[in-house]
Amino acid sequence: MSASAELFRKFSIESNKRATGELELTIRSWLRYLRSWKNELGSDGSWRERRRAWPLGFRVATYRLLELDRRDHTLYVPDFPLSRPATRMNGFWNPIIGNKLVLSYVAQAAGVPCPALLGALVHGRPYSFDGTPADDLTAALEQWTQTARRMVFRPHWSGAAEGVFFVDRESGQWRINDQPASITELTTLLRALHRYLVTEWVEQATFARRIYPRTPNTLRVLMLRDADGPFVAAAVHRFGSSRSFPVDNFHAGRGGLGAPVDIATGRLGAALGADANGRMTPFTHHPETNERIDGVDIPHYHAAIDGMRRLCHALPEGVWVGWDALMTDDGYRILEGNSPPGLHVWQVHEPLLRDARVARFFAAHGVGTS
Repeated sequence: MSASAELFRKFSIESNKRATGELELTIRSWLRYLRSWKNELGSDGSWRERRRAWPLGFRVATYRLLELDRRDHTLYVPDFPLSRPATRMNGFWNPIIGNKLVLSYVAQAAGVPCPALLGALVHGRPYSFDGTPADDLTAALEQWTQTARRMVFRPHWSGAAEGVFFVDRESGQWRINDQPASITELTTLLRALHRYLVTEWVEQATFARRIYPRTPNTLRVLMLRDADGPFVAAAVHRFGSSRSFPVDNFHAGRGGLGAPVDIATGRLGAALGADANGRMTPFTHHPETNERIDGVDIPHYHAAIDGMRRLCHALPEGVWVGWDALMTDDGYRILEGNSPPGLHVWQVHEPLLRDARVARFFAAHGVGTS
């Protein structure tokens, strides 16, 4: 009998046989791996492209996006070798970090600012966090608008801005994503929603609003944790466009732009935008507003990084997270944590494995290049 087992027996502590969850994590990891191959086989890549990309560990779309036909692929974190350990790295903390409602409570406990919670929708019924009865949707909307001029509706658990929309009322007229809507249209839409969170709209910083005013423009930071603690591996600031509206989605063909951020200073570099085929175009200025992006400093950048680091300390088994923050004139608000995070938004600007500390982190989790 081991020393720890003897102490459990001595002090009458029942052993926790389900503590590791090893079987469940193994199944989830394999499912993620198999799903990645299923999606890849259904993609539009030619067999010629597949023969080039797959032996290197990359999906065809990634191979195109990162232009690996002319770059050193060993400097980039590959897709397929990452797909299995990706789930295990944060383990059972994935649903904690990824759930926007739960993360809001964690952020509040850690003293990290996030948008104020107004309510939720469960099977189309409004739920109030202060215990106020809110069975009637119209009454709930009235209650919520007393707190927030504009509201954000988003699923508790989602990614790539799926399902996100904005609601406000101006001169008695309801609007959804800036389009007029009747109260009947609005309540019909809300009754169809499940597991939705309702938060206040946060006014973004002047610099971000000037570059593109029609969407919330967000800072996304990849934070990793090694034996020395959490550290910033990469950062990018995204900006929306008329094609990406109502969000700043950077995914290929969605229209958003991503500008690399100097992680030491918080200064923006030239942005990149991807078309539907993954071809990248650089922009020193926003293509629609003609406002400069390259060289702009992000106000309160270091405060936001400190807040993300505090959140990492509050989530001790979260070893890699993609944090989204909305910068404001008086600071920042943490919007969500992406767990596990997709890496394209950062690697399209700079290969992650070029940094020795980042390379050691991924190697320690069994992720390398061929």
